[in-house]
Amino acid sequence: MKNVVIVAHKFLPQMDDELVFYLNSKKYPHVLHIYHSFSDAKDRKSFYKYFKNGELIDQAETKDYSILPEPFLYMKELWFTTFWVLKKRVVWDDYIAMDGLCANFGLLFKWFGRVKKLIYWAVDFVPEKRFSSGWKNAIYHQINMNGNKSADEMWDLSPRMKDARKKYLGLKDSDYKKIKVVPFGMWTERIQNASYEQSEKNTIVFMGHLLPKQGVQLIIDAIPLIKKKNKKIKLKIIGTGSYETELKKKVKEMGLEEECIFLGKIESMEDMEKEIAKSAIAVAPYVKSLDTWSYYADPGKVKTYLACGVPVLLTDIPWNAKEIEQCESGIIISEDPKDIADKILLLLNAKTNQKYRKNAHNYAKQFNYKEIFSKIY
Repeated sequence: MKNVVIVAHKFLPQMDDELVFYLNSKKYPHVLHIYHSFSDAKDRKSFYKYFKNGELIDQAETKDYSILPEPFLYMKELWFTTFWVLKKRVVWDDYIAMDGLCANFGLLFKWFGRVKKLIYWAVDFVPEKRFSSGWKNAIYHQINMNGNKSADEMWDLSPRMKDARKKYLGLKDSDYKKIKVVPFGMWTERIQNASYEQSEKNTIVFMGHLLPKQGVQLIIDAIPLIKKKNKKIKLKIIGTGSYETELKKKVKEMGLEEECIFLGKIESMEDMEKEIAKSAIAVAPYVKSLDTWSYYADPGKVKTYLACGVPVLLTDIPWNAKEIEQCESGIIISEDPKDIADKILLLLNAKTNQKYRKNAHNYAKQFNYKEIFSKIY
């Protein structure tokens, strides 16, 4: 039973939330969860929640610091992370960082004896063009490499990550103190799947950060083709982001305001799962030329869809895309609107949809968080 602090940058619920839930269900003595808004979020707040023996004892959020220049935002994050880590006067057994910057914060605490073990749970690896600026990319890789080498344990989301760091950054196996794969998972027993009869039979769902690389625009382009054979088609879009205004403009120009429904950000993971589970099919149309994140990571939305028992249409970007197609839990699509439309119509077929819904749920069972976390805590 350890004292654990978890630090992240985030937009939507992700793996750190699930680990916090797991540790609290086991009534760990002290669990501190700190998280900061991404630089392109609507606000630049920092948050913390402190749990003791599974109970929420204290929580707070800062004011919005979005007016600050970017370098000062990171200084703000270091300040509040330090303040909250030291505030509890606890020696933390494990400090789990969800990105390289947070890992470097943790290294400071370890040097000063407030953290015993530094764990870097890498949620992504972006070899090129993480930022538009070359010098920003160089700093990003240097920060991550320092985290990779300094961490007592590296947890990778996918088996592609280590090979990619070797290829692009020259990191060898000997550069890591300890490394393992800790994938994205789901609480499969928590999610209430909907049968085909209970589902919204003509509804497509997308969940995620609204950015061009996520490919929602590809699905919108396919809607007019789908409407020729299915007048009742709907696209639910869960999430917000910098591309939201452009997407809404596109929908309006195409006259698809009745077909494309923007639900915004759903804060509760359980509520989001319910919204997904009642959908007919889900989409993860990553754009290959724009997406330098998902190929090496383990996109959580895909497993969320599958755990909700909803078949998924996805481009061939995630490491397990072909595996998902082979077990008939989903279908790989191209970026061509006609191909997308044809495959959406195929998965909307009653018989096909029932078969794929069952397969999706069964495939997701291997990624139950209970099984994943029990191997590390």
